[in-house]
Amino acid sequence: MPPNSILTYENIAGQIKKISRDNYGDDDVRLAERVFHDAIDLFNGNADGFQKCDMKYHNIVHTLQTIPPFIEIIDGWNRSKSTPFVTKEYYILGIIAVILHDTGYMKYDDDTEGTGAKYTFTHVQRSVDFAGMYLPRIGLDDRSVVSVQNAIRCTGVIFDNKVHFHSGEERIIGYALGTADLLGQMSASDYVDKLPSLYLEFEEAYNFEGLENLHGRGSTLFRDRKHLIGNTPLFFEKVVMERFRMMGSIYTYLTYHYDSNEIPYIKEIEKNIARIKNNPL
Repeated sequence: MPPNSILTYENIAGQIKKISRDNYGDDDVRLAERVFHDAIDLFNGNADGFQKCDMKYHNIVHTLQTIPPFIEIIDGWNRSKSTPFVTKEYYILGIIAVILHDTGYMKYDDDTEGTGAKYTFTHVQRSVDFAGMYLPRIGLDDRSVVSVQNAIRCTGVIFDNKVHFHSGEERIIGYALGTADLLGQMSASDYVDKLPSLYLEFEEAYNFEGLENLHGRGSTLFRDRKHLIGNTPLFFEKVVMERFRMMGSIYTYLTYHYDSNEIPYIKEIEKNIARIKNNPL
């Protein structure tokens, strides 16, 4: 499912099933489908206790963008005969982590101030907390919940090398999610056009957290949208690629999925970076 394919529930669910069938001999992914449906309800405002997603960048589309590169990395890893083999159990847990990784932006019904963007700097932990609240309700045991939470922890902008993985498979799904989170959004054909919306999310979070507090925590701050967009090439070349390296360069296993030395996501990201460099604001 190359970058910029049509992202619908049916298309993505079909690809999840295909990779399950290719790797495990069956396409029973009902647990992932259950979480997928629940997440769509959550983002659309149909989950009890929560408001509809009010984000223009980190919305359900971003979540959908992250699923294909994640499942393709897992497929490539297994095709490469690397060890440990990612079992179906962890394949499904990883997909669940992808689906829930930005639920930390969601607002409860009584949260009436601003948008979910104010949680930009805390959304990873809030997503971890949401998983810890939601997953036991649908029958996941403690070990499985922790595996999902650890994978979500791999999506912070600053790589968290203190995540205590309980198995090699858990580490692989975490690194695959942390990688796919960036591949999916940065390879999108409308990525550059949506960067002003991303800046507005940061701006709201700056006001919510306080600039002095963020400076004290060493957070990277942008003066305006031009500053963010202009820094995007350097962000990719220095921050993103270093993060990929720290996560074992697991994106390179996409070559096994596509049976090609060319990785479509990287190619599309490079097009977006070139667009920014050639058309500075």
